Amino acid sequence: MESNQNRRQFLKRATAAFLSVAATHSNLGKAQSLSSSNEDDYWSMVRSKFAFSETAVPMNAANLCPSFRSVAEIVATLTYDIDRDCSFINRAKFNNLLEQARFAVANQLNVSVNEIALVRNTSEANNIINNGLDLSAGDEVILWDQNHPTNNIAWEVRAARFGPTIKKISTPILPDSTQQLIDTFVSHFSNRTKVLSLTHVSNVSGIKLPVKEIVEAAHSRNIYVHIDGAQTWGAMSLDLKELDVDSFSGSAHKWFMGPKEVGLLYVKENNIERIWPSIVAPGWGTSSDTTLEGARKFESLGQRDDAALAGIGSAAKQHDLIGTERIENRIIFLAQRLKEGIAELGHELVTPMDPELSFGVCITKAPSGRGSEISDKLYAEHGIAGAATGGIRLCPTIYNTTEHVDRAVAGIKALMT
Repeated sequence: MESNQNRRQFLKRATAAFLSVAATHSNLGKAQSLSSSNEDDYWSMVRSKFAFSETAVPMNAANLCPSFRSVAEIVATLTYDIDRDCSFINRAKFNNLLEQARFAVANQLNVSVNEIALVRNTSEANNIINNGLDLSAGDEVILWDQNHPTNNIAWEVRAARFGPTIKKISTPILPDSTQQLIDTFVSHFSNRTKVLSLTHVSNVSGIKLPVKEIVEAAHSRNIYVHIDGAQTWGAMSLDLKELDVDSFSGSAHKWFMGPKEVGLLYVKENNIERIWPSIVAPGWGTSSDTTLEGARKFESLGQRDDAALAGIGSAAKQHDLIGTERIENRIIFLAQRLKEGIAELGHELVTPMDPELSFGVCITKAPSGRGSEISDKLYAEHGIAGAATGGIRLCPTIYNTTEHVDRAVAGIKALMT
């Protein structure tokens, strides 16, 4: 009995110690008010929460973001803690930290904790849905042709093995309205359509789909809707209950600016039982019926990086301190400044100018065969790290300043004239 009491006391002290560290790091720069009325000063303070050099400014949030300093430091601290003592006793505290992280994420997305699985990335989350839904030969799956390979080619692999029919839909290169996007998908629904799997914001064009309206139309035909939210989790102020999606995926290493190799899978409560897990590992239980509660059954993945999982809670804290709506508005502001600056140079955008039709991801057409060259020189000569995806892709987020955006525009002017 005394041993159990000592163990419980130790776990309480260990968890309290972590929370103390987390609180200290989450308040980094708090001396400069988070409610500052001076926007430039405020966002300069936010920029200071990241370790990157001004000679290597990240502007490719669609692919990878640096973590908040607080997140990186807590992950490093907890990794060292595990290396110092990897006993079951010491690691037991991570169960509480994982549940705290789950609660924070669920709260931000306005869903139940039992509907959230913290997996390894969007790719894994997408494939869990792909492999987990029961589909028969002849059932139809509708995809956007701009989906990421894990929400695109992965379905083709499934079809080659089990026989569902894949239908890929193209949207207008520059849509003129959200209604045009809605109609494009709805017009392809049929009695055989069982699944609609889309991307919230395209990483190859920057087009934003009107998810809520598309979901409503799909549900009226009893079609399951999965949304790849890799470009919106951490960037948009999301209410998944309002969007009414059946499942939703995301990665912490992108716009969420969290730890690496942690991802999000949301599954609406009434769909959890019908989706089979991709992996069954220790912790699942002793029969085909899992003892894990809710969407946690999709986390049965074997040994995980406990420090990274705990770091999700720290990242969520930073988003709460800044405010998810304020983050969304800042990204819209920076993206519009970037697009307008490029348009004023006379260069053609792949991405729609209208913020109703786009979000965050900004792509400029590059001269034929020069995309990689220009992107590389933008980094080497102007210190802006973008990508050559679809042209010249630049994706500013909250650690970027207006000077960064203006520097990117100046760089494109110098390199493309």
